Amino acid sequence: MFKKKFFRLPLKNKKTADSGEVNAAETDRAAILRQQNELDKKLVYSLNKTKIPSPKQLKYLHQVLDSKQRLLVRALSGLIILCLAIIGVNFYLRNFLPVPIVGGDYTEGLIGAPQYINPILCQTNDVDSDLARLVFSGLLKYDANLQLVPDLAESWTASDDQKNYTFILKEGLKWHDGEPLTADDVVFTFQSIKDQDFKSPLLISLRGVEVQKVDDRTVKFVLPEAYSAFIEVLTVGLLPEHIWGEIPPLNANLSEYNLKPVGNGPWKFKSLAKDRLGNIKSYTLEPYAGYLGPKPYLEKITFKFYPDFETAVGALKSNLIEGISYLPKDQKSELKGQKNIHFYSFDLPQYTAIFFNQKQNEILKEKSVRTALAMSIDKNNILSGALQMEGKIIDSPLLPVAVTLSDDKQSHFDIAAANKLLEDAGWKQISTQDYQALVLAEREKAEAAAKKDEPAAAAGETASGTPAVAPAETPVPTSTQPFYRQKKDKILSVTLTTVNQSENAKAAELIKQAWENIGVKVDLQVVEGGKISRDIIKPRNYQILLFGIIVGANADPYPFWHSSQIEDPGLNLALLANREVDKILEEARKTANPQDEAPNYQRFAEILASEIPAIFIYNPTYTYVVDKKIKGLGVSRIIVPADRFINLEDWYVKTKRIWQGTKSF
Repeated sequence: MFKKKFFRLPLKNKKTADSGEVNAAETDRAAILRQQNELDKKLVYSLNKTKIPSPKQLKYLHQVLDSKQRLLVRALSGLIILCLAIIGVNFYLRNFLPVPIVGGDYTEGLIGAPQYINPILCQTNDVDSDLARLVFSGLLKYDANLQLVPDLAESWTASDDQKNYTFILKEGLKWHDGEPLTADDVVFTFQSIKDQDFKSPLLISLRGVEVQKVDDRTVKFVLPEAYSAFIEVLTVGLLPEHIWGEIPPLNANLSEYNLKPVGNGPWKFKSLAKDRLGNIKSYTLEPYAGYLGPKPYLEKITFKFYPDFETAVGALKSNLIEGISYLPKDQKSELKGQKNIHFYSFDLPQYTAIFFNQKQNEILKEKSVRTALAMSIDKNNILSGALQMEGKIIDSPLLPVAVTLSDDKQSHFDIAAANKLLEDAGWKQISTQDYQALVLAEREKAEAAAKKDEPAAAAGETASGTPAVAPAETPVPTSTQPFYRQKKDKILSVTLTTVNQSENAKAAELIKQAWENIGVKVDLQVVEGGKISRDIIKPRNYQILLFGIIVGANADPYPFWHSSQIEDPGLNLALLANREVDKILEEARKTANPQDEAPNYQRFAEILASEIPAIFIYNPTYTYVVDKKIKGLGVSRIIVPADRFINLEDWYVKTKRIWQGTKSF
């Protein structure tokens, strides 16, 4: 047997030798593994005829690939998945398009409160008009392009002489309470408007018009003379005879149906909420299933009522409401930071003017005074200060009619000329001290008169019946006004009244300052919106009124300037009685071609510029704000504020996607 011989290496380099042996062994082992992997690959390739790994083989991919290769595969796989996802999403978005569906509601803030949700009484209150527009329908209506189209009427015809109009109602019309709507209701509505006891503002539009029932679905209107804009009146909502026929016209304004109406429109009354004082705080409408027109997507509309615009804007910012019926220009900045709000700016056929009531103040009968008041006003300053330039300066009430006034027929802004005009008319300047002395003298006279009738004074009135005021209760006024004007024993003093809306109030302040600069003493009276019609306009209880007039679709000035409209329910706020103006307006109403009206309206504008029964200031735009979640608004022009709801059936909140066919990429 052979014996193995072992050789001992020198101890000196033992550690180094061991390390070298280990490294060599590892190197050999790595080489062997690489060689084995190559052989395995060749074996796999030789067994796979297609050279493409099968699904079963892919599960061993991670064992075949090194770390860099595995990272690359993961990245490419992720990219492929991302591309497929993008293609899929793009295909879905292009071919499955969103469409509106029924669902959701809308809450809007209104300034004021409802009083007469009645189509023949609501014209002087925007809140009433807004609600009545939704609850009641008329024979005709305006579409989104402000063109007259049938509503409750199926069709209509007009005679060649434009004096006879025949309307046929749609079949199956019903009131919200289920009662049938027939020609009797149409006749009743227009007869009620003509009844002076109802005191409808629409009375003048139907003066002399006969309404005749032909059959249950046919009504005929016979006019005493041609009136081109007559059919616009037929957009007024109808009243149910089976309800209102039992209510005496004199008591119409007391009926509970003014707040809980039974209408025939696309929306019907659902509920209202009052506070402990009886004030209406919210009002809810729901769709009327029996309406024969397009059905709305919204399931409910709620109106909330606020005393002023500042409160309403705060509610919008706090998400208590989703829109405001009208946004004053000075409140726009308050909502600039609200990203969820959309601002709509509508053209509106409205003018704001200063109307003189010469019956309430003898001084205003002087044409020189009216002219000086007009010449002292810088309209550009008012447009900038009150409207932030969102409007147009005007010189006549004929907004859509092109009239040109020569310089000698206009009262341009000229302070020096205004002062000279008053001086020449005998209105002399007096200092503030002189004015205060006059006030004291008048007070002493009043005290002396009161002492002569002490029993009456003790009862609270003088012998003449006027209230007795103790001197201590009325201190001598202080003023920063530079000077005043006096003629004989009279001070040039006027009272300017306007509605409590920010634009009007700001404009009134600027007008007051302008008149004070020429020595006029101005008392400013700002009246709440709910009282301006009842307490000021109807009784014509004002000396000078700053007010906005909505002229309507055809801008017929007859209701605002004919002498027959001086008393309520007429709207001749300047109380103008001019025979030539009356004749012009009567002739213009008979003209079917608008171009033929131009010469008459030119002369009409010239008379107003010469007589100065009013000062025309500006034509504002109408700003409407709505939450961006409300979609489908398709209106750019409106005639009255309620026209913002013209295409309300198209408004929607909710959508779903449905297949629309393949679209090109």
